[in-house]
Amino acid sequence: MLTRPVIHHTALGKSGGATRVALMLHHGLKSEGHDSRHSFEASENPGDDLIDPEKSARSVPEGSIVHLHSSADPARFLRALPANVKTVITLHDFQMVSGGCVHPLDCRSFTFGCRECPRAFPNSENVHGERVAAIMDSKAVLVSPSGWLGRMARQAVPEAKVKIIPNGVNWPDQPVDKNEIRRELGIHPVSKVMLFVAHGGMEAAYKSGPQWKDYWKTIKSTVPEALCFAIGGRENSREGDFISIPYVDNPTLNKFLAAADVLAYPTLCDNHPLIILEAMAQSLVPVSYAVGGVIEQITDGVNGILIPPYEKQIFTEKISMLLKNSRLARKMGSRGFEQGKRKFSSRRMLGDYSKIYYSFV
Repeated sequence: MLTRPVIHHTALGKSGGATRVALMLHHGLKSEGHDSRHSFEASENPGDDLIDPEKSARSVPEGSIVHLHSSADPARFLRALPANVKTVITLHDFQMVSGGCVHPLDCRSFTFGCRECPRAFPNSENVHGERVAAIMDSKAVLVSPSGWLGRMARQAVPEAKVKIIPNGVNWPDQPVDKNEIRRELGIHPVSKVMLFVAHGGMEAAYKSGPQWKDYWKTIKSTVPEALCFAIGGRENSREGDFISIPYVDNPTLNKFLAAADVLAYPTLCDNHPLIILEAMAQSLVPVSYAVGGVIEQITDGVNGILIPPYEKQIFTEKISMLLKNSRLARKMGSRGFEQGKRKFSSRRMLGDYSKIYYSFV
């Protein structure tokens, strides 16, 4: 039994990948009888006040383990923590060690302190310096879900040591019945169903959201019977067989993943995206650009398909091919389910993080 309480801290109370991982760890620890708590700065409930990062930090119990997943101002949060806490920081994106950006894409400014930021983030050099100094002064254990981000973090903070713990998701014991889920959602059993999924929907620039309809038009012209759900935006709408759905809770998302034939994920930069793991957990084959930590999740041609970045024609061709070849799509989806169950379960993730927590006892 852990002798210290574990405080999982996030910027948002409910949404986002960092919060999802924090809540999986939090509930996993509680189910094992440990003292685990979740603190956050924005509840996302209308009318609720924002909680200042310093105020959140000052409320942390003496002698606890603080697992920082995200914050509106991570440097201020870390500086305000009690002196005798132990700290773990998970780099869910690059923001913790940058001058402002979530992902640097092709920018290498972070290797020399985010000076002369090409994206004009304000005070980028000072922000980068404050965050790095706060991390190092906290003597935190740094964790990255992907080797890709871990390598970049070491370039940004050469003196830091970064552990790699891949993300995990809740994995079913057995694949679900696709036809049963389709009946529940009102989808015809022989439909050719593809999904786009991103928080922000067609406004999600890193996920090529503004280009989703262009991808869809090309695919639809090749596969006339195709049906597309674009999940994660702000409103319900329908244009022919292109159906937009707002952000949904995880159980509902899992139903759409289970009902679909292909996940189209044209991400331009990513750490270790949960949506790809969630697709695999529902035996759904993902097609993604080969960027960031995605290549640590998908083995091309085995449990999904990787496309060279920005090759839109190849991307749409592979989606169309899988929609036409249901047998191949199911085969890849089955491999993803079996392989991912061994490598990317939330149980495995909890065990990896628990080793860190126990090292503080």
